[in-house]
Amino acid sequence: MTQIALEDIETLARAESERMRHYYIGVEHLFIALTQLEGGITGGVLEQVGQSPRYVRYAIREAVGRGDGTRRWAGYHQTPRAERVLHEARRVIGIGTIRPDDRVLLLTILEEGDSLPVRLLRGARVDIDALWRTTIEWSGDVPHAGLPEKAIQGGDALNADERAVLAEMFRRYARIHVEQVFNAAAGAFSGTTVLLVRPQHPDGRSDARVVVKLDDRQAIMWEKNRYDSFVRDRLPAQTARIAADPTLPDGSHLAGLKYTFVRTAGDDLPTNLLRFVAEQPPDRVDAFLYNSLYRVFGETWWGQRQPYTFTAGLEYDLLLPPALVVEALDGDEVPTGVPAYSPGPDWPPRRTFTPGDIIALEGFAVVRARRERGMLRLASGAGAEASNYRGRIDVYNLNVDPRRYWRGEPVERLMVRVRQTREDVLQTRVALLEPDFDLMRETLPFAGSEGRARLIPNPLRAYGQVLASPIAGTTSTIHGDLHTGNILVGPGGDAWLIDFEWAREGHTLFDWAVLEVSLLLDHVAPCVGQSWAAVRMVAALLDALNQRRPLPPTAEPPIAEALRPVLAVRRIAAELLARESAPAEYFTALSMAALRASGWRERPLGARRLAYLASALAIEADWRARRTYEATTGDATADPTLGQGYDSLIDPAG
Repeated sequence: MTQIALEDIETLARAESERMRHYYIGVEHLFIALTQLEGGITGGVLEQVGQSPRYVRYAIREAVGRGDGTRRWAGYHQTPRAERVLHEARRVIGIGTIRPDDRVLLLTILEEGDSLPVRLLRGARVDIDALWRTTIEWSGDVPHAGLPEKAIQGGDALNADERAVLAEMFRRYARIHVEQVFNAAAGAFSGTTVLLVRPQHPDGRSDARVVVKLDDRQAIMWEKNRYDSFVRDRLPAQTARIAADPTLPDGSHLAGLKYTFVRTAGDDLPTNLLRFVAEQPPDRVDAFLYNSLYRVFGETWWGQRQPYTFTAGLEYDLLLPPALVVEALDGDEVPTGVPAYSPGPDWPPRRTFTPGDIIALEGFAVVRARRERGMLRLASGAGAEASNYRGRIDVYNLNVDPRRYWRGEPVERLMVRVRQTREDVLQTRVALLEPDFDLMRETLPFAGSEGRARLIPNPLRAYGQVLASPIAGTTSTIHGDLHTGNILVGPGGDAWLIDFEWAREGHTLFDWAVLEVSLLLDHVAPCVGQSWAAVRMVAALLDALNQRRPLPPTAEPPIAEALRPVLAVRRIAAELLARESAPAEYFTALSMAALRASGWRERPLGARRLAYLASALAIEADWRARRTYEATTGDATADPTLGQGYDSLIDPAG
């Protein structure tokens, strides 16, 4: 076994401290150094207890954060805890009963028990006593060679980066079989790739199948963080769980997560909700949505809701394009007297930005860095709450590698030039729908389910009022991205959820509005053509649902059948309303979820057109419901300013 001196570990710790711009030595730097040692035992010991050394390293870095780069002393001072740990390690090394030095230092850190790395390990459910015993008894190394290319069977469409993640994730095995792929090509319509994988040992024995998710490295790490914070302790017994720390191959922008595959009865393979809805009779779909998804997860998620009064923008601003799209500037391009903006209650400001404006951004947090696009996404904060994403900013043309920025890290100051505002982005998206109406007008012409022509709000002009509207609702644990590709149907008809990157405490109806829009685009829209006339025919049926009317007898049977899952979602949403007689709470959520989807360019034109009309009808239904509720109850929270100027368009009586 390689002999590693304590001085070598301290040298690595100093390098890590410099990289993080701390210029001191803490136990966190020493622990990271232990995980980086070539031939050291820490990596093997962590893997023996089911922890990825690389993930632990990244988790420590994110928890500590980077310093501001200011050096307040010469050299590298040690924190009191690091000084105690090193002193004890030197004492034990001097006795000579335990070797090598890195084992001694790891044992000393574990025995001290209150440093940041140990607290993080405890938070990940690691038994520190068991880890200590494993360290004492450790006598070998864990092989780190990945699977050879030929050992990955199936999944022919996977690219080299995706195969590299699989090779690292399953390096202990002789081969793996990719049995099923859930991605956009397979009908999941997700930016990620999800696989069903069966690993095999050299003697031919197979271990249990697992579900693997492959995505951008930062997204995968954030998903694990959200899972640990909001999901892990609130999942029903029979559902998929994250089985291990993320796999983070060196030199790759991709990473992977491994989920358990819970097999109960019936066929071997799961399916996603989109396929299930298309292949199963409506009654079985209704039963799955209500009993397997809503009732089972609702026990610890949506069913445990608490009163929550908020402004719609705090929850739904994140569904819309960024407040600003900007490009970073070099120092030579910046004039004097540039206005500076910071996150806070006054962001985004009431003033209107113009493309070409030069401004300074100070203190915004990084929520995503995309190396391949040279882009940073900034927001007011980096926590799980939706309010932290209000007024997002996308920064392009960075002259440094975006990987230097960590998720959650505040950016001290960036000088930028405005490319587009949110209004610009939305207007471009609506123009791509090739509208047969004037997109600059406040209203759209529409013939409703009753056949009477009327005008309905134009979402492009009305979304600001929606975001400013008050909602008296509830909050609960939510998935945050509950679309048909993230809901898997197990062999026994049980529901599994994947992709917890956006899991959080939030508006209870958020998930169900997102799911309804997903069903409209991916299940209902394919039943009709791409033309505005065909889309308006479906929108007229949605109008009937919004007004709680039965579908007209003239509705074409295939379309009426396709709307059955939407009706099931509406029934669930009705049970979750904070006030039974106030459906505006759901229509607010639905209007913003549909407006977002109208800009998804990977969807067919007809689906995007349907989403835009669904948003317009939901805004109208929102305002109508508020007026009806106020007239019935006298409750001022209905906000009489909503839809002001539309009084002649909205008939509370329908």
